Amino acid sequence: MRAMKDSGVPWIGNIPEDWQLVSVKRLFSIGRGRVIAQSELNETGYPVYSSQTKDNGCLGYIDTYDYDYPQLTWTTDGANAGSIFLRTGYYNCTNVCGTLNPTDDLVDLRYQKYALEHIAYNERRIDTNGYKIMNNEMAIIKTLLPPLSIQHQIADYLDIKCTQIDTIIAKEQSVIEKLQEYRQSTITETVTSGLDSTVSMVSSGVEWIARIPSNWRITRFTKSFEFFKGLNIKKTDLVDSGAGVVSYGQVHAKNNNGYSLQDDLIRYVAENLIDEKSLLQEGDFVFADTSEDLEGVGNCIHIDSSNELYAGYHTLVARCLDESICTKYFAFLFLTDNWRSQLRKNANGTKVYSVTQKMFKAVSCLVPPIEEQLKIVAYLEKKCDAIDRVISHKLTIIDTLTEYKKSLIYEAVTGKKEVSHV
Repeated sequence: MRAMKDSGVPWIGNIPEDWQLVSVKRLFSIGRGRVIAQSELNETGYPVYSSQTKDNGCLGYIDTYDYDYPQLTWTTDGANAGSIFLRTGYYNCTNVCGTLNPTDDLVDLRYQKYALEHIAYNERRIDTNGYKIMNNEMAIIKTLLPPLSIQHQIADYLDIKCTQIDTIIAKEQSVIEKLQEYRQSTITETVTSGLDSTVSMVSSGVEWIARIPSNWRITRFTKSFEFFKGLNIKKTDLVDSGAGVVSYGQVHAKNNNGYSLQDDLIRYVAENLIDEKSLLQEGDFVFADTSEDLEGVGNCIHIDSSNELYAGYHTLVARCLDESICTKYFAFLFLTDNWRSQLRKNANGTKVYSVTQKMFKAVSCLVPPIEEQLKIVAYLEKKCDAIDRVISHKLTIIDTLTEYKKSLIYEAVTGKKEVSHV
C-alpha cells in the first residue's frame, strides 16, 4: 500500500505522496480557436471543433487547418461545460472552443484528458446558459500530476477499460435507436392509415400526406382548437413545492413521450405567481414556444391528468373544442414527422426556432371516426408502453455503466486505485 497525503481539495481527497497538484497554466498554453462562419463549412476537409459535444464536437469541415499537433480542447459553456477532448491530426477550433497545448514534457495528454475531465466538471461555475469555464478560470484550476511513467500506466489502463465500457454502451444505444425507430414508424403508420389494411384509400388533398382512408377527414387545426399562453414566469421561479407547472424544459425533456404526462415532468412555482388563465384541463396540449433545433419544433406534452396544473414558462397551450376528437389520438398524430412538417416549414430562426399561434393557422389534422380513434389509441398505448419498457431497461443499463466509468476514472486518476501494467 503506497503512502498517501491530503490533496487539500475535498472532492479529490487523498493522493499518492509523490504526486503533485499543479495549476493548468503551469502545464499548458491556454488559447481559443478563431471565428469560423457556418457558411464556410463543408462536408469534407479538415474537421472544425466547437464547444458542442455532439459528434465529438465536430461542426463540419473546411479546406484548411490551423493545428497539426496533439492538444486538449474543452467546452467553455453550456450544459456540458468542462467536457475535455484529445485532438490529434490536422484540425481547426472555433472561438468558443478552449485549447490546451502542453508546454511541459512531463505531461501525458491521455492521462490529463481523463484527469481534467473529472476535475473541470467540479470546477465549472453556474451560468444562465448552464455552466461556464472561461480561459482565465481554466488557467487556475489545479490538476493532478503523477510521475510520467505512472501517467502512461493509468492512461493505458483507462484507454482499455473505457473502450470496453463504451463499446457496451454503444451497443445498448444502438438497440435503443432501433426501438425508437420502430416505435416512430408504428405510430406514423397507424395514425395515418388506421388499423384496417383492407380499407380503400383516397387522395388527401394536402401536401403532408398523400392518401388517407376514405372515411377519414381533414380539418384545420384552428377550427378544432383555441390557444392561450403559459404563466409569465422564469426558470429561476421554479421551487420545490407549490403550484404544479409544466414548462419549456419539460416539453423538450428526453423522457417526455408526448402522449402521457409523466409525474417527473411536473415542476412547481409559488402560489402567488399563478394565473387562472394558464390553468390546464385534461386533454390540453402544452407546446414549447421555441426550440433549439428544427427537430424539436412541435414538441408538446399531452395533459391526460385532471390534477391542478398550470402551463409554465415559454409555452403555448392548445385546447380542443371538438367533441368528436379523442385528444390522445391527436397526441400520437403530433409525434409524426408528417404532421410536424407543416410547422417546421414555417419555423423562423437560426439558433432558436419560434413556434407561434400564427403558425398553427396553416396546419391541418387528420381525423378518423371517433370509434377508430379510440381503437388506434388503445393499440398504440399497448404497443408503445411495451417498447418504452424495454428502452427504459436499456437506459438503466447505460446509466449504470456510465456511473461505473466515472468512478473507475476517479479512482485511477486520483491514485486511489493502483493500476497494473497492460
